[in-house]
Amino acid sequence: MSGSRNVRLYLCVLYRLGMLCAQFDDRECLLQSTPGSERYALFHMLIVLIAAFAGFIYVCLRPQELYMGIYNDTGNYYELFNIRSFCVGLCLLHICLYIRRQRHIELVQKLLRLHRLCPDAALERYFRRNFNVYVALAVLCLVNYLNGYARAGLSKVPTLLYIVVYLYSFSAMCLLLVFFVCLQHIVAAGLAKLNSQLVENNSVSNCKHLLYKRHRLLDIVAVELIACFGVLILPIVPLVLFLAPSGPLFLISTVMEGKLKKPFEFTIYCITSCLWNIPWLAMITFMLRSNVITTEANKTAKILAKIPRTGSGLDKMVEKFLLKNLRQQPILTAYGFFALDKSTLFKLFTAIFTYMVILVQFKEMENSTKSLQKP
Repeated sequence: MSGSRNVRLYLCVLYRLGMLCAQFDDRECLLQSTPGSERYALFHMLIVLIAAFAGFIYVCLRPQELYMGIYNDTGNYYELFNIRSFCVGLCLLHICLYIRRQRHIELVQKLLRLHRLCPDAALERYFRRNFNVYVALAVLCLVNYLNGYARAGLSKVPTLLYIVVYLYSFSAMCLLLVFFVCLQHIVAAGLAKLNSQLVENNSVSNCKHLLYKRHRLLDIVAVELIACFGVLILPIVPLVLFLAPSGPLFLISTVMEGKLKKPFEFTIYCITSCLWNIPWLAMITFMLRSNVITTEANKTAKILAKIPRTGSGLDKMVEKFLLKNLRQQPILTAYGFFALDKSTLFKLFTAIFTYMVILVQFKEMENSTKSLQKP
């Protein structure tokens, strides 16, 4: 088996979901589009666009059919806003994936070749473990949505709409996040190999060649990786922000208001509420905490600083590189709007908490107004 066998697993699922439609030649390590894959990409995009647009129109024309008895007007408006946002988000995501598909294929092709040049059994196990976690969280999503919306008192069509939109959104969006993290680790493995070669280096020309290769590799990160995946991640993070308060709001609207009398029903609702947003938050946390590229890139400075001074041209080149080239760290961003790091994770959870508090306050204001209006 080649060193990219677990990456092929991601490529296969991405192909089935119409997000990276290209055939992978394992022997040549070549990822390329074919007439069949091009037709499939167009067909899948049209299917998703038609389905998402139909769902959006249905929600706009018949919102009362999606009202849940457990919520008041504030909760129902919030749920309608979320389902509309995810329909629009799916449309934007698949349009972007289709329009920029050749650029995505070229980037993944470069990184697959890098991965073959830097084989690592531990990295392969990491890719497989990430995929297994993704599948487990997708199953948890399915169980949550089947259990939650089946108990919401909705008819069959709205129930099916909620489940299909949210489950497909998780399957597509979170697979992109996991694959993005895997590509980061491939780049980090390439940087690690260059660093190990720098440690063994003993000539000016070889050092210059290795630093040039490092610069080229970081260019892929700074330009291509952000250009291809940053624009895809940009709508995903706000959608997670909008969806995150739904679990606590569901808990407050059912369990904490004493609407459930039976112990079994009370337990089921508590468990569902607590697990509701774990898959989404786990995936976004996993993505924002992955800073392996920056960590590995910063090791270059430490390696160069330890090179013994010989009085040759190597000393001047190392000093020049340390002064100029290492001041800027490789920072992954969502197309320049925000950094994909731990600082953004903290801001995201702060925004989620603030959004949740605002929703609860509006909910309580509505309940108070209705109480005052009663004769």
